[in-house]
Order: sequence, then C-alpha cells, then structure tokens
Amino acid sequence: MTDSLVDHYAGSGDLTSAIAAALDAAGIEREGIATTVLAPVDEFHIRGRTATLEMARALRVDATSRVLDIGSGLGGPARTIAEATGAHVTGVDPTPAFSAAAADLSAWTGLGGKTAFLVGDATALDFPDAHFDAALTVHVGMNVADKPAMYR
Repeated sequence: MTDSLVDHYAGSGDLTSAIAAALDAAGIEREGIATTVLAPVDEFHIRGRTATLEMARALRVDATSRVLDIGSGLGGPARTIAEATGAHVTGVDPTPAFSAAAADLSAWTGLGGKTAFLVGDATALDFPDAHFDAALTVHVGMNVADKPAMYR
C-alpha cells in the first residue's frame, strides 16, 4: 500500500484519543465497554455488525482457531469474531494509527488476549503457510492493487 493511502486513512494519527474523547463526551466508560457500543465506530462497513456475525458463522471457527483479518482497520470485525467464536484473531493493517487504536479498543473491551493487531502490507504478510485456520477481508480489496498477491 502507498504512503499516501496510509496518510489518508490515518487522519491526525491519534485515533485512540479521538475515540476516547468522544466516549467521554457521551458519558460512556471506556473500561469494559461492550463491542456493541463501539460497533458504530469500528464496524462501519456495509451491514455492520450483522454482516460481521454472518462472516463469523461462515468462517466455522471456534476457540481453538486462529483467524487473520486482512485490512483490520479499527478492529471491530476482529473483536466481534473473537467474542462470538472464541477464536484468536490477528488483524493486519497498513495504517499504524489504526493498529494502535484497534489494540487499545480491544483492551477496553477485555478482548486484548483474543486479538492482536499488526502493521503490515496485505500483499507481503510474514506468516508461515497454514498459520491461520481462516482469513477474511472487509472492503480492503478496493485499496489493494495486486489482489492476487493479497489472496495468496
């Protein structure tokens, strides 16, 4: 992914503070926050949380599974899948601000032990073959020029 794409999505770069400020302004406690409360912020893809739960069922994973979320953004789908199935979900996103905020949101929801977020390129992932039991993407394909490389 290009630096301009990362810059575009990063915004000010401190997404955690922006989300924390919005929650504070709404009187919502961050620690122990439910994933459903964060869903409007971190599952803003088409059909939102409903679609994520359908993907979780379609992946057919459980608490023994490892799932890869390519283009994980703020981590909403990763957290929902981890919460719904018990699977460990690793998110990879090219935007450092997204990966940092995703880790913070997972800590707030108590899902930090079931999720991990890394900065990386969808076309050059550094995992051994068969490391994951399942993988998903949600809208990231539109930003990846070499789609065959991403899906390999």
